[in-house]
Amino acid sequence: MNPKRLRDRFIKKTAGRLLLRFLSFIYVSGITLRRMLYEAGLLKSYRLPVPVVCFGNLSAGGTGKTSTVVMAAIELKKNGRNPAVLIRGYRRKAPRKKLTILAEGEPFSAEEAGDEALMLFKMLREHEIPVLVSSDRYQSGLAALEKFKSDILLMDDGYQFFRLRRDVNVALINATMPFHKDSLLPLGDLRETPAGLDRADAIILSHCEHASGDGIEALKEEIKKVAPAAAVIESMHSPDMFLDALKKEKVSLSRFRGKSVVTLSGIGDPRSFENTIVDLKAVPAQIWRYPDHHQFTREELRAIEETRGELPLITTYKDFVRFPADWPRLLGGGVFILSVKIIFLGDGHERLMETITPHKNVKSKA
Repeated sequence: MNPKRLRDRFIKKTAGRLLLRFLSFIYVSGITLRRMLYEAGLLKSYRLPVPVVCFGNLSAGGTGKTSTVVMAAIELKKNGRNPAVLIRGYRRKAPRKKLTILAEGEPFSAEEAGDEALMLFKMLREHEIPVLVSSDRYQSGLAALEKFKSDILLMDDGYQFFRLRRDVNVALINATMPFHKDSLLPLGDLRETPAGLDRADAIILSHCEHASGDGIEALKEEIKKVAPAAAVIESMHSPDMFLDALKKEKVSLSRFRGKSVVTLSGIGDPRSFENTIVDLKAVPAQIWRYPDHHQFTREELRAIEETRGELPLITTYKDFVRFPADWPRLLGGGVFILSVKIIFLGDGHERLMETITPHKNVKSKA
């Protein structure tokens, strides 16, 4: 069963809520103890001889880390740096600490890499930026230095990974899912208490296009309480184009204006994706949602094909890489991928790049 649906069932009953609160207490106690052990040196953390920039968040999924990491890596490459991306590889079919390298000329399988790493690789391939997958980001960082001579490392989703010290912490917060109104896992979606934002050098508010001005200002006030020194940057996820998955052709954003479509997603924040489709004046006649990181099966795609009729199917790039290899036989044509880009408001882009650009005499932090 979908974990969120299971949680919703527990929340409806008093005993269930009490159980979830107890489990949240156990969870945060473990997280806090682990961080304290690292700070006290009882658990060893490691430095690397190049700058490490961590992009992470307080909550589980839906903040747009991947889009931000891609933008930052490409920008650094254009500015003469030699970045590599370190990623854990959530739900990949390989031992947690096994190192999988995604780069031109490197042998790897999609199953061992995982869907997020494969998506990153495809988005960064033309810029020759490698992606290294392992739960141990220190070891993958060493491999990046040795194999690719990387001079800066970007850690995708490592805010609570204390084994590798970092020079800059960037935290992302979905503006439509304010942390101060959430609870700790498993009662809510928070991975740690809001006090964890005090480690951030910069905080990016993502999906501001779907949040009210008053809501954004209220969120900023809450951030000031726990991280007054952090740079707060507003951003939007803007649709860029559609891609015909079968023909591999770019399609105008106006293609589906006023037309009925089918949406398919298995991401942390499906509403943002679906709202974007509505903003483009398309009409979702069917909405298919699956849990975050869901690996789509042939049976599921067959069921969608049988029910969608002649309607075009729109999905995300993150979901598309999790389709079975023979998806064209199951779905045929009429499958489109929504490509989005991140846009920073005001001087946000400059402030972010200034924050993550390495400076001399910067101490690595937990």
